[in-house]
Amino acid sequence: MDLYGTPEYARTCAHLGTPRTLPRSGVTILVREVPGEPGAFDARAPYPLLHTEAWEALAADLADTHDLLSFVGVVDPACTPSPTRLTHVFPDRLTEFKPHHIVRLGDWPALARVDATHRRKARRAAAQVEVEVVESPSAHTADWIRMYASLRARHGFGGAADFPDVALAAQLALPGMMLVRALRDDHVVSMSTWCVDGARAHYHLGASNPAGYEVGAAYAVFAFALEELSSRGVTWVDLGGSAGAHDADDGLARFKRGWASETETAWLGGRVLDASAYRAIARGHDASEWFPAYRAAVAA
Repeated sequence: MDLYGTPEYARTCAHLGTPRTLPRSGVTILVREVPGEPGAFDARAPYPLLHTEAWEALAADLADTHDLLSFVGVVDPACTPSPTRLTHVFPDRLTEFKPHHIVRLGDWPALARVDATHRRKARRAAAQVEVEVVESPSAHTADWIRMYASLRARHGFGGAADFPDVALAAQLALPGMMLVRALRDDHVVSMSTWCVDGARAHYHLGASNPAGYEVGAAYAVFAFALEELSSRGVTWVDLGGSAGAHDADDGLARFKRGWASETETAWLGGRVLDASAYRAIARGHDASEWFPAYRAAVAA
């Protein structure tokens, strides 16, 4: 099973809610308290994607979940079902969330297909760093935590991607997690993690420290990782989308787009589980752009 679809991965997202595995589908959701509403709870999918092949079973699970107000998740492009089935699972909100950048590796290596600027930066960085796939990711937990702390300090982000150290460590220990690192003068300057499942893979997280940014080490790391994935028989890689929910042209999106062969839509799906309680709590909130509506700002 794809790593994102396992209960073990979902438990590393416990900073977003209490994991609960649904009985029919086996999907693990994250239950969270609704701000300002004591005793009211809803649920979301793990970050970054909801992965399952059991869509009808998930619909049945959600239909039988009565102690939560709603459920929301971003559907993994690797397992997106037909529009009819997706609408059946998410009858209350279904919208295009963001484009995901996809690399087709069937004829890799093919740097000629990569953006010319990316090619130049990857080659320049490769001359200044040594890149490798580490044999035992968990043995490099301390380096990965330090690298992610550097990323956090540089960009000041919070929210779902702000994994606590214990989660970062746990993810390295999961089967199917590939860790790639770049060293400069024997010091780690950039690292990235990749979820590998047979012929498919997802870029998960990546981080560099100031020395890594100085030489563009992430370009060398990505080029090396894609070569490694191709050698393992991977043919389809999801690099993800932009950093923001709707900004398709931020720096991260441009970086990913330079490697990609195409894009696929990641859909955001929402389902109301307790209609009367949902309506009561959502009253006065802007429901046009947000699901669940009660987590949006109060409408003017």
